[in-house]
Amino acid sequence: MSSIHAMNIRSIDLNLVIALAALLEERSVSRAALRIGRSQPATSSALARLREIFGDPLLVREGRGYRLSPRAEEIRVHAAQALAALKATFQDSIAFDPAGAEMEIRVAASDYLAAVLLPPLMAALSCSAPGIDLRVVAADRRSAISLLKEGAVDLSLAVAGEGAPDVLNRPLFDEGFVMVTRPGHPYHDGPPTAERFAGFPALLVSQTGDGAGVVDDCLSRMGLKRRVALTVAHFLLAPQLVTDSDLVLVIGRRVAEAARAQLGLTVSALPFPMPGFTARMYWHGSTASYPPLVWLRQIVAGLDVGLPEPPASS
Repeated sequence: MSSIHAMNIRSIDLNLVIALAALLEERSVSRAALRIGRSQPATSSALARLREIFGDPLLVREGRGYRLSPRAEEIRVHAAQALAALKATFQDSIAFDPAGAEMEIRVAASDYLAAVLLPPLMAALSCSAPGIDLRVVAADRRSAISLLKEGAVDLSLAVAGEGAPDVLNRPLFDEGFVMVTRPGHPYHDGPPTAERFAGFPALLVSQTGDGAGVVDDCLSRMGLKRRVALTVAHFLLAPQLVTDSDLVLVIGRRVAEAARAQLGLTVSALPFPMPGFTARMYWHGSTASYPPLVWLRQIVAGLDVGLPEPPASS
């Protein structure tokens, strides 16, 4: 039997759980110390005690930093979930006051949803919870769920379907796709047909770098194929690349309308049917009743992200 199993759980200081979760996430004694508000020597002492308890080095020196040992990789998710459960347990009995709260909340978001949701969210926080700081990390439909399951973030904003059994979600808004071109693009000199659309070089947003997407699936069902001349990984970069080229971009309507206002681009309806998507908010079941996150989720769910009128067909 290992020492951790043989040890009476009552003899373990709960501060060690806090230190363990921070050390395994940050993979650095100094960053973990900053995260939990303790001195570096105290955090080093906590690491030494944890190594004794687990009978494992946990953090293994590699170059100038550390990597997790296999045992540390194994317990990382459990440590994060244990910390979240502790927070929820002890915070439930305390009235949460957003106006006086001082804390960090970690959010995973795609750049599309960050562009749509963060401006109104920050405006809401500045008024009602000025002491809450957001730490936003990039995510796609896969990592948005895995980061929650690992305890690396408190909330995910993404398009990822229903998620996982231990991950809860709430739809935020439905979005449709539109076509974005520079003003005077030759596409608009003729009838708006799928055949003419497919005849112009395309710009595709693809976080994996793949040269085909949902548009190409739709065209394929019509017996058409387009040339994807350029792929980029970021939605917010894409409209800028259209301004001085004949590239045709298909993108969600909210970001397209922002690009129209900022860059003077032309936004048009697609000349063929294409399914839209639902933006969702995700959170781990272990934080379902944690008051600060319950409050934040209510704020996010109530954000006014607008529903611009569909563009007219050219």
